[in-house]
Amino acid sequence: MLRVPISYAKPGMVLALPVYHPRRPDTVLLSDGMELDARSIARLGEIELKELWIRYPGVDFVREYICPSVFNAHAHLTRHIAQALEGASHAAPAKLEYTAYRAAIGALLDRLIANPRAAVFSQEIVGRGEPALAHASTVAFLSVLMGLKLDDYLILERSRLASYVARDVTSLGVGAMLHDIGMLRLPPEVIERWNRTQDESCEAWRSHVQIGYELVKEAIGPSAAAGVLHHHQKFDGTGFPARVRTDGAGNAIHESLAGSDIHVFARIIAAADVFDRLRHPPSAPGRDDTVPVVRVLRQMQHRPYADWIDPMVYLALLSVVPAYLPGSMVTLSNGQNAVVTEWFPDDPCRPTVQTIGDPRVDFANESRRSERFILRERTDLAIIRAEGQDVAQDNFYPSNPGEFDLKLAGRLLHNAASPRLAPPEDLQRAG
Repeated sequence: MLRVPISYAKPGMVLALPVYHPRRPDTVLLSDGMELDARSIARLGEIELKELWIRYPGVDFVREYICPSVFNAHAHLTRHIAQALEGASHAAPAKLEYTAYRAAIGALLDRLIANPRAAVFSQEIVGRGEPALAHASTVAFLSVLMGLKLDDYLILERSRLASYVARDVTSLGVGAMLHDIGMLRLPPEVIERWNRTQDESCEAWRSHVQIGYELVKEAIGPSAAAGVLHHHQKFDGTGFPARVRTDGAGNAIHESLAGSDIHVFARIIAAADVFDRLRHPPSAPGRDDTVPVVRVLRQMQHRPYADWIDPMVYLALLSVVPAYLPGSMVTLSNGQNAVVTEWFPDDPCRPTVQTIGDPRVDFANESRRSERFILRERTDLAIIRAEGQDVAQDNFYPSNPGEFDLKLAGRLLHNAASPRLAPPEDLQRAG
């Protein structure tokens, strides 16, 4: 299977995955296995669909990364998000169906656990014509994916809870799906100014976290509500809102939150929030300014983002967001076009690829010859074009073999937290 831009669609191509309506994510427009014709292609263009997955000879094994049941569960979750946002957009108190939200998150978790290799960020379910819904859907999906990868870290960070409770990310998903619900109660001029300037110092805009918290605190659990209130906290202590406590004399003291003082669910949601906002910056009407994933991941390694995000959470992001998604088309530095067939979170920009012809004419060519390149072993080759853009300067590589290894980082962190169990050399490296 191969992911192609809608401009590549040709009659005779067969869909490898269902096509969902970009503004009604629970509605399947075209089913898996349907053969495209001129009429269906024209209709997809009318609804501004950006890309689709087609069957392509020789790369069927990519399907293990792209699971229809995961897509279905994500689409079902997105429908609940749409209903929640619609309810919150009115002046009346928002009606939040906490039990239904938990069930939708639980269904998604079940699909991801049953299909572990498909637990990756593959595509946005919602078109960007619905920015609030698209953002909430993506942040919720990413947060759940990262939460699953961070299970041992969650036990460490939520040490007061039984391990099975600490590792349950259902409330994380609920908090993520509602994290920006307070934005819907802001005046339009505040939203317009934020979209234009991205000025986080604006107090009117900052109020959305408190507004959102007040909307949800009685309806959802405390850990989910913490994600709503604190998703703009930053690991270096420069985020908001401040925590207020009183001293012995009854005076109010405002304290910034930093590091582990921030609820770990809020730290996860914050990373997902930053990722999606960097990938889809506000743009003029009619423009598509989507930033390639690899460029966003590279940006997040540098200031100010590297100071804002929990390093363990960033490694979790790398472990679920391929810099180059299996099934996507890329161009190599030798000029050949290829499809990504395998990826490695510990070396994100050196996937395994397989050369392809022109999908617009080769989609039914069973005898087409191809060449396989394991880029981890071919450092003379690099990906220079992806997602329709030049990415030659966006690739990044580990400076040491374990730099992006989430499991190794988790072991070292656990050893540092248990000095009696840690070998001296591990403690030295962890420090």
